[in-house]
Amino acid sequence: MDRKKPPIFQTIFSKEARSYLCLLLLALAPRLALALVFLRAPISMDDMHQYDMLARSLIAGNGYRWYARADVETLQPYLEAYYGFTLPLDQVPVEGYRTVFRAPGYPFFLAGVYGASGLTDRFAAARLIQALMGASLAPLTALLALRLGLARRTALLAGAVVALYPILIFYPLALASENLFILLLLAGTILLLAAIERGHTATTVGAGLLLGLATLTRSTLILFLPLGAIALGRSAGLRRAIVFSLVACLAILPWAVRNSLVLGRPAFIENSLGYNLFVSYHPLGNGGFSFNVAGIPLRILEDDPRDRWAMEQAAGFIRADPARAALLVPRRLVYLWGLEDREMLYFYSGGIFGAIPQPWLGLAYLLFVLPLVLTALAAPFGLALTPRHRWLILSLGAAGMLPHLLILAEPRFHLPLVPFLAPYAAAAWTQPGLAGRIRQGLRGRDPVWVAASAAGILLLAIWATHLWGEWPQLVAAMGPGGNSLRFAWGY
Repeated sequence: MDRKKPPIFQTIFSKEARSYLCLLLLALAPRLALALVFLRAPISMDDMHQYDMLARSLIAGNGYRWYARADVETLQPYLEAYYGFTLPLDQVPVEGYRTVFRAPGYPFFLAGVYGASGLTDRFAAARLIQALMGASLAPLTALLALRLGLARRTALLAGAVVALYPILIFYPLALASENLFILLLLAGTILLLAAIERGHTATTVGAGLLLGLATLTRSTLILFLPLGAIALGRSAGLRRAIVFSLVACLAILPWAVRNSLVLGRPAFIENSLGYNLFVSYHPLGNGGFSFNVAGIPLRILEDDPRDRWAMEQAAGFIRADPARAALLVPRRLVYLWGLEDREMLYFYSGGIFGAIPQPWLGLAYLLFVLPLVLTALAAPFGLALTPRHRWLILSLGAAGMLPHLLILAEPRFHLPLVPFLAPYAAAAWTQPGLAGRIRQGLRGRDPVWVAASAAGILLLAIWATHLWGEWPQLVAAMGPGGNSLRFAWGY
């Protein structure tokens, strides 16, 4: 006599669930392998050290502080070698400075990891957990594709793209806020789409909470929250929009109040705006992160004086040459959507991977840059084929890009959009007769197909400009001794 399995087992062992599990394992395998190889590797770069300081201060019970006297003493040789200055230790607080400079989401996440693992193995624990978090992006991308109305086969292809996307495979090795932000953004957007479609209170609350926490991790997302509320209100009613907005605000507001009390004036999630504007608009800057300029404001460790000084300096740069300031906007667009090679060239030139002979080094370079080219070029045409929730996803992309176009841009800032590009790219790849559809749309001057074609041409122009600008560094890195050049970040 056959016995039926309970409903929960039917769900767990369904074909669909097995597909998501396969995507998770496909994504986890390379991430976990890299995490194990670099399990004990030290951290590098200012961002990583700052996140680590903040997390250690939190679990030590000292609050949200950084640059404790012991940390400054350790970093003095680095500051002198790379930035040309040292800090008087007797003027540095023993427990460090209370700070509002960095958004708190990722440091609090790291503090939770450190509290569970202990400080001795904290980097290893962070890398292992981040490998699992990064792997979860693959099945979540497939779920997003289904929410966008794509077929199951297309959704699984989109998940596979994210599972094997090279730069996303490497990011769990770093103490970088992208590891948390991309996951919160993707999961929160999926819940927002579910709330728009079904209007359930639970999904509305979940969307508001996750997107609020994502904003606490990367404050530029704040521009998208009202757009998400409007989309929710139009489909599910004003009450749902209010619930979503209140939950997101409740996630953000306590930290804004804390920062306001620390500074003694109204403040938001972080006060890095002045610093970023200074670096971006400085006469020796270029609209992106410039290593030679970035160290100048760091001589002022206290947040409020540094922010005020940097903001005044940036305003002066803009007033002195407004035409140059305006021209930095298209330049930042090039940085924002530039090829994903900066991390590879930075770490390879620093000797992390040793010397790699040609043609293997060239093949490794192509492995890093081609996924963006193939995915981003196809995505506009997939978007033209997929009208469901099109405007919400476009508004997410626009809201995510606008602050970087006006303030400061780097190629890594487009990484949160990769899981949103992948479903549309998969839709284009699996669409039979796509070339004919494009020709027909252009002949008929269909604005959707015209815009998609224009986006593709713009991307090609951006990548050509990117290669032109970094060609000397690229040739040097690809030649003999490229692994010992030690490029600065933002070369």
